[in-house]
Amino acid sequence: MEVPDLRAHNRRYDWRMLFMLVLMGLGSGRTNILAIAQWIEDQRDWLLVMGFGRGKTGRALPAQATLYRFLWALEKEAEALERALKAWVKDVLKVLGQGGGLKELGLLEISLDGKHLKGSARGGVGDKAIVLVSAYLSRLGLSLLQSKAVGDEAVAGQQLMMQLGADLSEISIPWVLTGDAAHTESQTAKAILQKGGTTSSRSRITRPS
Repeated sequence: MEVPDLRAHNRRYDWRMLFMLVLMGLGSGRTNILAIAQWIEDQRDWLLVMGFGRGKTGRALPAQATLYRFLWALEKEAEALERALKAWVKDVLKVLGQGGGLKELGLLEISLDGKHLKGSARGGVGDKAIVLVSAYLSRLGLSLLQSKAVGDEAVAGQQLMMQLGADLSEISIPWVLTGDAAHTESQTAKAILQKGGTTSSRSRITRPS
């Protein structure tokens, strides 16, 4: 993955290994750094058998402080990480398209939705909750793009469609958008059609922008 590693030169643990451990912790329901560090300790025996151990004895595993430093560095390269993940998803879709796997699915359904980021609202200092708009392939379990909505969720959705449509057109995949009322404005429908997508019969009845 082409994402710069901004940690100090003393790197006992490989960047990709730490990323994998964080993902496995999240997949096991651990949603904060402390919980992920505890999960690593709880799974010590299994992780060592799988080859995650480091150090002279080969039994050292990353502690909570290591995860903090890793995620701090990763946050600085969030855009690079998003580009790398987006490129990976495109490669997955290309392989499926070449192998004929996507033809069996028919139109590729893309779900567009906005969610408030839990814990991002800080009433004491006047900060509202952050709204993230995502384009998600539910049947493949892949997130294509995600963007922070500045003001209007519908506008953020339109911008995502302009980016996403170009990528899907490049690999010749027919697609259809599904979304809630926030994404039924005429401008969103125009963005979808302009980039080679289609809309359902219901979504053609759009409310004024």
